[in-house]
Amino acid sequence: MGLGLYDPESRYRRRVWGAIIRVFSSITVLVVVAAFAYQIGVERTRGQIATLQAQVGTLTQDKSGWEQQRVQLQAAAQTAQIQYRELMARFEREVPTGTYREMADKVAQRLQAGLDPQRLAFYIDQAAAPRDCKPGESKRFILPTQNAAGSNSSVAFANNTIAVTGRGESAVDDNNKAQSWFDPVKSVTVNFRGIDGKQATATGVLPLFQTIVVGDKEYRFSLVEGERSFVRVTNEVCAFP
Repeated sequence: MGLGLYDPESRYRRRVWGAIIRVFSSITVLVVVAAFAYQIGVERTRGQIATLQAQVGTLTQDKSGWEQQRVQLQAAAQTAQIQYRELMARFEREVPTGTYREMADKVAQRLQAGLDPQRLAFYIDQAAAPRDCKPGESKRFILPTQNAAGSNSSVAFANNTIAVTGRGESAVDDNNKAQSWFDPVKSVTVNFRGIDGKQATATGVLPLFQTIVVGDKEYRFSLVEGERSFVRVTNEVCAFP
């Protein structure tokens, strides 16, 4: 009976179906694995694409910023060129050259050495083209101070048409006591008044120089320290203009 129950075909069929099932299972596993791997690849690719897009956006912004900076730098360069040309034109207009530069340097040296500007201006005027000038008068007057204001404190020139007055600072002795005479190392003020109402003032440390025009005459005055308390005034009369 054992031999009778043995069915080779049935066993063969089972083997075939088992093989089919195993092959199908393997294929299914491979399909699932492939699908999973594909999905992972898709997600990774999407991430890379997103990263690249972000980088492209950043680079685009950077390019835009660089373009703006380039435009700004070009504008700044053009402005600098315009300012440079304007500065050079101003330099050529205002900065003396040649003989004018030499004279300007000499004037600057004298001023730096302490020469009074009014005195220098007076000398420059004296060096001008010859004019119709004649020596005038020389007089002296007592320069009043806060401690002395007596007689002989003024003088007149040009037939009494120009009055000269002034004021100084009192000198002090070794005990710092104020004296009646002015201190010649301190600034003084001398006033000139014409009969026609014209006025002029010279201020500073002696010697001083001042010019005043009355009518058709120009009067040039020089003021120097005289005897104690006195200022000596000398003038020159020139045709005007």
